This record gives sequence, structure tokens and C-alpha cells, in this order.
Amino acid sequence: MKITFICHDIPYPPIHGARVDTWRRIKAFAKFGVELQLICWSSEQPKPEEIAEIQKYVQKLHAISYKRTIGSSIQRIIDLRRYPLEVTSRILRGQDLTNLLTEVRAFNPDVIWSDYVHCGELALQLKKYLQVPIISRSHNIEHLYYRRLFESATDIKSKIRRYFSVSNLEDFEKNILKNSAFFYDISADDLKFWQEQGFTNGRYLPPFVEFTTDNQSQEPEYDIVFLGNLNTDNNVAGVTWFITQVFPIIRSTFPEVKLLIAGSRPVKKVQQLCEEHSGIYLSINPPSSSAVYNSGRVLINPIATGSGVSIKSLEMLMSGRPIVSTPQGIAGLPESIQQYFQIAVDEQSFAKEVINLLSHTAQVNVERELLESLFGFQAIKGVIEDINELLKL
Repeated sequence: MKITFICHDIPYPPIHGARVDTWRRIKAFAKFGVELQLICWSSEQPKPEEIAEIQKYVQKLHAISYKRTIGSSIQRIIDLRRYPLEVTSRILRGQDLTNLLTEVRAFNPDVIWSDYVHCGELALQLKKYLQVPIISRSHNIEHLYYRRLFESATDIKSKIRRYFSVSNLEDFEKNILKNSAFFYDISADDLKFWQEQGFTNGRYLPPFVEFTTDNQSQEPEYDIVFLGNLNTDNNVAGVTWFITQVFPIIRSTFPEVKLLIAGSRPVKKVQQLCEEHSGIYLSINPPSSSAVYNSGRVLINPIATGSGVSIKSLEMLMSGRPIVSTPQGIAGLPESIQQYFQIAVDEQSFAKEVINLLSHTAQVNVERELLESLFGFQAIKGVIEDINELLKL
């Protein structure tokens, strides 16, 4: 089986949740013998060692650089009349599209996989010109998710950006799902939403976990650890809330407490907060999420808005460390998993849970067999069977 796999961001290195989710799906397909042609966008040229790692699982790689010219900026402004902001930077035209069509035609895929709504326009173009069916992956109910990001934006620049992110997104998202032979949703709750909207071509596909050999028994360097991308509005709002509202309460009990904030591309506000408060350490683009989680005594997910499933919550669960989370952090997770999180709804209860865990050494022992049954790579076999049935039609 051959799949042309399109994703909105280069999936390796997997330095944040969306990349982690996509990268593991690529590895799962490869494990079960699927040949992959990967098309993705990248802000900078991938390093040779990164390309080499990707090519362990992918037969063909096409990393597209974003255009940053006056002409491309004007075209994006024009495209905002029809497309949401994040889609406008991922539309191919002219010779660029012709060259890619040639590459995809030579690969001769059985299906086109659109692994994020924002790369869906290219998937639609490939379907149109090559007459190959689309299968899409839904990470969130994107139009609702981006509305929440718009609401949580705290400055004018972010508000304007999120306004254009939301504009046309609902219609665009629904069009991608409608034009997909079927789509796979990350969350059973989100899938139910689409079914209530009249979509009958949806299926559930959980995010995958991957067990590592990192030493979970190492002595923690930090008392509290947060890991996540440090540029999206909901993560920035969550980190800001924890540092300004929760952390001072914890410090009143533990004056020497050490907090690590780790993640990719931190905005200026996050950097300033970490610099202004003693006891807070910032790690930018850490190479290993498991190493970060293993460096903490208590892990936190203070994010109040979101959609789909929080990949960071699954990653934390695998570390065996105790976790304090908002209700949003466990949204979309099976009830059998939710019991392993300490849930807090405001700054007082969040601080109380962290203080309690710091006061009493604790370990979260989730059976590996349970995690593998819910989030193991074997779930991709059902996808492969679905595609084989589709190809018989």
C-alpha cells in the first residue's frame, strides 16, 4: 500500500504535541509495511540528521519552504477572502503545484492522507488532478478550537491573527470532511459532535503512545514541570495563569520550589515571566519530552481551553510522575485513564494539589498493557484494513 501523507508541519523532530501525534502515526504506518510519501511545510531547512531520521520511515520526503516575498504576502491577503489564515500559507500554485503533481503521480499513491485541516487544500488539489481518494485526520473540532483561541488571546496582535484564523474555517473544515472518503477523529467526543452534524464517514483513531527506555527512576531536578509549545494562545494563557496566580501560593509553602517551563518557540511574554520570577527555569526546544518529564517531581497541565485530546497529558501519564491538570487536560481521554490525574478547577485547588504531591512522594503506576490497549500502534491496522476495503470499491 502507498500513501501520500500530507501534514501541516514537518513532524520531526517531535518537539510539541501535534508533531508527536503525527510522527507516531507515520511510524505506525511504516511498522506495518505502508510506503509513505511525506509532504510537509517547514520554516527552515531540515538538518541532514533530521532528514536521515525521517527517511527511516518515509520513502519520499518533500519539505516545502514557506514563501516570504511581497508577492506571496499580497496573495495571502487576497486568499483571506476564501480561506482561513493558516491555510493561505499552504496553497500551491503554478510551477510549484505542477512540480509536486509530477512527484506524486510518479509515486502513484493509493490514497491521499490529509493529517490536519490546514493542509487540506493541497489534498483537495491532488484529489482533483490525480483522481485519488482523500482520507483525513481530525485533531480537533478546529473551528471551535480556534474560536477559543481567539477568546483567550490577550493582545491586539493575537486577536487580529486569530480573527483571520477563524474566518472561513468552519466551512473549510466541513468541506474537507465532506470530500474525504472517511476521516479519523482523535477524540470519541469530537467524533460524536460530527455525527450529530450529519457526518457519517467518521471513525475513531486514538493518538499513539510510544514507550522509551529513558530512566524514570532518575532523581528529579525540578519540583514542578510544564512542557508544551509556548506560542499558542491557550498554552501561553495557561502558563501565565500558573506563574502569576498559582505559583505564588505554592511558594508560600515551599519558598525554594523550582519550576521548569519547557517547550518550543516561547513568545516574549513567556520569556519575560520566567525571567521576572525567581525559581523558574526556561528550556527552549528540548530534544526529548520524556527526559523533561522525568526531570520533575510533579507534572502540570494548566491549560483551560482546547479541543480533541491533550497529547501532553498522555506523555505525562507515561512518565509515572504525579500529574495535576485542569478539566480540559483530560478531555477526550477514556474514563479508565482519567483516574490517574489530580484535577483542579481554580488557582487555590491547583496549588493545593501540587503542594500535597510535593509533600508526599507519589508515583503513578499505570499498567503498560492498559496504555497499549488504548493507544498502541496496533490500532493503525484497522486503518489499513479500511483503506484496503475502500480500494476494492
